[in-house]
Amino acid sequence: MKRNSLIPVRAGSGLLVTLIVAAMAFLACFAMAGALGATKLAGAWTDGLSGAATVRIGAEETAPEEHLDIVLDILKSTDGVIDAEPLTEEEVAALLEPWFGATPELSDLPAPVIVAVTIDPLNEPDTAIVQARLDGAAAGAVYDDHGEWRGRAASAARAVRSVAIGAMLVCAIAIAAVVVLSVHSGLSAQHANIATLRLAGAEDRFVSGLYQVRYFWLGLCGGLLGCGLALAAMYGFNAMSTVSRALPALQPPSYWWVMFAGIIVFVIMLCMVSAGLTVSGKLRRGA
Repeated sequence: MKRNSLIPVRAGSGLLVTLIVAAMAFLACFAMAGALGATKLAGAWTDGLSGAATVRIGAEETAPEEHLDIVLDILKSTDGVIDAEPLTEEEVAALLEPWFGATPELSDLPAPVIVAVTIDPLNEPDTAIVQARLDGAAAGAVYDDHGEWRGRAASAARAVRSVAIGAMLVCAIAIAAVVVLSVHSGLSAQHANIATLRLAGAEDRFVSGLYQVRYFWLGLCGGLLGCGLALAAMYGFNAMSTVSRALPALQPPSYWWVMFAGIIVFVIMLCMVSAGLTVSGKLRRGA
C-alpha cells in the first residue's frame, strides 16, 4: 500500500486549501511588490534630490532680477556649492504648468526667479548658514536643500514597507489557520484509519509525516498557482504603457523570480509545519 493512499488526496478539502493558499500567495506577492516598489521610488526621489538645491527669489520683490547677481555671488562663494545657474523662463514655465496650465506668456505672470544649485553630497553646506547669508544681503531669497522632501519620501517608503510586511503577516496567519482547520477536519474524517494505524504500531510521527507530505503538495500547488498568477499580472501591467508609466515600481526586474520562489518555499514550509504541529498536538490529546 502506498503511503499516500492512507490519507486520501481529497481528504480535508484539499482543493479549497490549495485555492486559499494560492490567493494568499498572490496577495503576498503584491505586498512584496509594494514594499520593493516603495523602496525603489523613494530611492529614486532621494537620489534625484540629493546633490541639488534651489534658491527662489520671490516674485513679490520689486525687481528680482536685480538680486540675482548677488545671490549667485553668495552661492558660488559658499563652501560645498559646486555650481549655481538660474533657470530660463521656459524651465520655470514648465515647473509652473502643473498648477497654472500652459503659460504662453510667462512675462504676464509674477513668476519667481529660480536658481538651480549643484552641491557636493559629501560636503553639503549648512542650510541655516546659507539662508542667513542670503537674508543678510536682503535679496528676498529662500534656500531649499530639499531635506523636507527627502524626509517625506523616506517616511512614505517606511510606511508602505510596514503596511506590506503587515499584509504578508496576515497572509501567513490566514494560511496557517486554513491548514489547521483543514487538518482538524481531516483527522476527524480519517479517525478510523488513524486508529487502525496506531493499533498496527504506527507512531504518531509517522501519522504526522503523512499529513506533512500531503500539505507539502498542497502548499506547492497553491504557491505555484498564486505566484504564477501574480507574476503574470505584473508582466501584464508592464505591457500596458499607461500603467507602466503610472506605476514604474511594478515593472518586474530580473530578480523577482527569486523572491517569488522564496514565497513559494515559505508557503510550503508554513503548510508543513502547521500540519505537523496540529497533528502531533491532536494525537497527543488522544485524537
